[in-house]
Amino acid sequence: MVKFFIIFLILVNFSSFSNDKIEINADQFTYDKDNTRIYATGNVEILDSEFKLFAEKVFVNNSSRVISARENVKVFNIDGTILKAEKIVADQNLNNALILNNYLYIPGKKFNEEENFLRIAAKKVERRNKTWEKMEFGKFTACRLCYNEEKKKFDPPLIQLKAKKIIHDKKELDVKYYDAFFDFKGKSIFYLPYFSHPSPLVKRKSGFLAPSFFQTHFFGFGSNVPYYYSINDYHDITITPKFSQKKNPALFFEHRKNFFNGELKTEFSATIENQEVNELKENKKRGHIKTVGSFDLSSNSYLDFKIHKTTDRNYLNTYKYNYKDTLESNIKIESLRSNNFYSFQSYLFQDLRQQFDRKETPKVLPRILIELNSDSKNNSFNYNTNIEFSNIIRTNGNETKKLFFQQKFEFPKLFDDGTFVKPGVHFNGGVYNIEKFQNPKNDKFEYNKYRSNFFPQLFMEFSKPYYKKNNDYITIVTPKILAIKSNKNAFFRAIPDESDINNFDFDFIDLFNVNRISGNDRFDSTSRIDYGLSFLKKKIYKDDNITLLEVGQSYQLGRNKYLENNSGINDKFSDIVINLRLIPQESIKINSYLKIDKKDSTIKTAYSDFLIHQKNSLLSISNIKSAPVVNINGENEIDGKNQFSVRYTQQIDDYWNFTSFTTFDKKNEIKMYNFGAKLKYEDECFGVSFLWTRQFTHNPEDPTSNNFAFLFSIKEIMESDF
Repeated sequence: MVKFFIIFLILVNFSSFSNDKIEINADQFTYDKDNTRIYATGNVEILDSEFKLFAEKVFVNNSSRVISARENVKVFNIDGTILKAEKIVADQNLNNALILNNYLYIPGKKFNEEENFLRIAAKKVERRNKTWEKMEFGKFTACRLCYNEEKKKFDPPLIQLKAKKIIHDKKELDVKYYDAFFDFKGKSIFYLPYFSHPSPLVKRKSGFLAPSFFQTHFFGFGSNVPYYYSINDYHDITITPKFSQKKNPALFFEHRKNFFNGELKTEFSATIENQEVNELKENKKRGHIKTVGSFDLSSNSYLDFKIHKTTDRNYLNTYKYNYKDTLESNIKIESLRSNNFYSFQSYLFQDLRQQFDRKETPKVLPRILIELNSDSKNNSFNYNTNIEFSNIIRTNGNETKKLFFQQKFEFPKLFDDGTFVKPGVHFNGGVYNIEKFQNPKNDKFEYNKYRSNFFPQLFMEFSKPYYKKNNDYITIVTPKILAIKSNKNAFFRAIPDESDINNFDFDFIDLFNVNRISGNDRFDSTSRIDYGLSFLKKKIYKDDNITLLEVGQSYQLGRNKYLENNSGINDKFSDIVINLRLIPQESIKINSYLKIDKKDSTIKTAYSDFLIHQKNSLLSISNIKSAPVVNINGENEIDGKNQFSVRYTQQIDDYWNFTSFTTFDKKNEIKMYNFGAKLKYEDECFGVSFLWTRQFTHNPEDPTSNNFAFLFSIKEIMESDF
């Protein structure tokens, strides 16, 4: 009888085995008597807290803590990645491994609401500490693989990177390629001895972004070449040099940083511009800065600030750095406690409009607001207390210090049938110190005056909805009335008009406001009755098929003789104001705010939007129509406009779409602002776009410009907003 003193193997039919770290299930186990080596076959499952491994054959050595799996190996990791391989030799947690003929699937960004996976394949993979991987004869693509029925195999991906050696460093978050080829539809079109791109695990990575090109009268032909630098997950910068044919280079710098309790965004630009007009002049330093910060000081208090300045009127417009008519710098410290609001503010302005005298630009240093409010409840007594202190100064022009107080008492009552009644009284008063003011009331120039003002206002609001419902629709008709007893001191002409009543634009939203004029210390001085009707018809349980029509008018018991002549409320009967919203079906939407002249029924003001979306087409048209602002002397202070913005988008197929757009003003003749077109291709892994825009800035330095942009994006490798 022969005795075996070496390893004694026994064939058993146990269905599972486990140790302290992993659990193994299989059809059959073969193991030695000390359980140091286990050989599992048939539907093998290895279960771990970090992964699940499936294979036909698995060898486990508990002494060396090595797992060897082969034949139809699949690993499902906790991070969502899926690994398929011919063979794996690894430690028991798969942190160190040798993998043959593998395919790795990494969850990517959704495309057209569908799940998408990045794909990495290699002949051989060496993994170290789960953070470093070397692939031999590897391939990478973010494209889907399509099966060709005629050839009975998968077609090559649209875009693919392949290399003799690929290093994926998960600590440095980059992927490096050695002897790399860029393939398009299976054909190599570009070779690089070395190439790198961000790891699919990283959200942001430093590098050049897609450049843009332009042509203008001022610059000639030029280009912007942005470079993005990621400092960490919460901090980055973008540097964009502007190179052009006629002018010296300019530099645009953007900085973004998130803090635990806020964020800071800064941009600035600068150039030393060569001034050549007939003869060489001294070079001119030009630039701008814009810094915006927002921070939570506590759970109910916060700090906001903004600094926005430029060297001259035309710089932002000429260099295309987000031009605005007025640049605002401010600081705000605000707190919201229960129903009460407290605010400390200061403002500086830089007006860039040609017709505006910069020395008349106001500075507000400081402005203090306090709002004390009760709970806003129906069938209950509500109050609201507003206090404002402001110090307004100018280099030239009037200066004002004011302390204004407003106390509101209201009692909203809602009855069971939906009837709503709200009586109320407002007490308003202010104390003013006024310097360098041309008083329009007595036509005298006042160097230094103290004034006070007090006026109450009484009002009563009433509305009653009438409701009808059938199987398909709900219909609600609501008449509404607001009666106000005002006071002649409400429009106090003996103080400067800092709110600028010419900014007032009467519409349906203003109709039922107790105080309709902008600002908080100059109101309608005439008593009035506002009346209107709201009609709503809506399909039940659906957001389409909606008709909303709101119509109203105001009757003034006196005349607002100090408002501009075409304000809409300067006569006994006001203009008619309308709010219209139509959604006859899901694909058509119409919104419009209208002001109709009471005398000849013509449209004086209109803000309208029209949207139609049919299958693969989208058309949007916006219109702003306004009459000129005419002062009490019959002079035009602000020109009227009839501006249109039109955009049309056509989805050509699943991946191609075309967009065209224009903005223009149509009065006696068409005045163009811009027009352009864009052609874009985008799939799950690649995108390219061609954009052309012609801009009419009406800027004396650069009246017109052409901008061309050719942008592309290789997703997960060289991404850009195209």
